[in-house]
Amino acid sequence: MTWKTLRIAPSIIFAALVVAPSHAADAPQAGAEQIRDRAISKAVAWRPKSAESILKKNLKFEESQPWLTAEALLMVTFGIGQDEATVNKGLAILDKQAKKNPDDPVSEFYLGEVLYWTKQTDQAKAAWQNAHDRAKALVSKTPKDARAQFYLGASLVRQERAGEARKALKKAKRFGFDQPMVDYQIGLTYLIEENWEAAKNSFDSVHELDPRYAHLYFYRGIAWDKLGRKANSLVDLDQFVKLAPNSPEAKTAKALLAARR
Repeated sequence: MTWKTLRIAPSIIFAALVVAPSHAADAPQAGAEQIRDRAISKAVAWRPKSAESILKKNLKFEESQPWLTAEALLMVTFGIGQDEATVNKGLAILDKQAKKNPDDPVSEFYLGEVLYWTKQTDQAKAAWQNAHDRAKALVSKTPKDARAQFYLGASLVRQERAGEARKALKKAKRFGFDQPMVDYQIGLTYLIEENWEAAKNSFDSVHELDPRYAHLYFYRGIAWDKLGRKANSLVDLDQFVKLAPNSPEAKTAKALLAARR
């Protein structure tokens, strides 16, 4: 199995607590968005119990669109590879929230993620394009909106537009978005370009700041392999499988480990 046979996996993304964007309508909405960001950062890092804890401590937001989006993604991370009904329920909630909130890129972006995980590729691409368009519209109104810049960059990663994605992601970092999450996305842009050393360095930066983020090990393992460092690759892929055994990428990681041992 080679790099060319792999696709950038949806769990690439993963927002963390960010500075509330200036377009937020009011304090309660801004608070709900921050709780969503924090919970999503845990869910996509394959720490669903931590995400669940964040939501349970903030039940006052449970009827809000941001809270429901995070809850839906949490359902999927709990259910993927184990409980198809739970995954489908989360998918339905994301679809509803994306349609109900046509200006919000977050629910649309994660709708694309889950559609991709469930092998609905064409629908996933359409959702990512919608997320891109929504984020771009927000950025045009408020260029310093860190969250919008992040989702613009993340959507461009999905479209394999690496250079454009890096520009948006660097702005997201400059305007206050969580550094390890941005560095992770930047690492993925270098993987797309097959710049293995730069990718490895970006994932090293993520590791220094957040060593519990599971998927950095998967993609750094690929970078190590392309750099000829097979032993390092095996260590990282093995660590990834331990941290995220039911993730969509775990099967690929196990196959790579088996082929190299």
